[in-house]
Amino acid sequence: MFTSKMAVYRGFPMAGFEITRIVDAPVEQVFGVFTDLDRMGNHCKDIVKIERVTNGPIAAGTVFKETRSVFGRESTETLTFKEFDPPSHWVISGDFCGMIFLTNFNLQPEGDGTRLIVRTTVKATNPIAWLMGLISPLFMGSMKRAMKRDTDILCSVADGTWTEPDTEQDSDQDEAT
Repeated sequence: MFTSKMAVYRGFPMAGFEITRIVDAPVEQVFGVFTDLDRMGNHCKDIVKIERVTNGPIAAGTVFKETRSVFGRESTETLTFKEFDPPSHWVISGDFCGMIFLTNFNLQPEGDGTRLIVRTTVKATNPIAWLMGLISPLFMGSMKRAMKRDTDILCSVADGTWTEPDTEQDSDQDEAT
């Protein structure tokens, strides 16, 4: 399930979206895969690297830098675990161009598996960012696609169906385009 929603900040609509998946793995396993910063870049091809800023185990307040390939260029964002409640809930936030992005992850038992709900909202921190927010649905589309791609990959890692991409085949496809 993949839906778009509008959040409201100070009375003004801001873009947001939600992704829901049923994963054929227990909650603890899904939680472990989605919060494993040290291995996430091994699976998600758009993530170039993840660098921990805060030492120690992940907890509320843990800070890390994520470098992604976005439209063929590398972009590094500093992200923070705002909430961390193993094994069922965590919130990651980041600041970009005067906007705060909040991504809320919730895991619920569903039969023998897990229901994963990912909600992302955007909040303007200043008037210029609020104006940018008016056109945010345009750039939110690429963010939704990237989040959906990463979510699908990490779900397949959690349920054991993920396979290593054929990098030689990917290189051939890149050359063909």
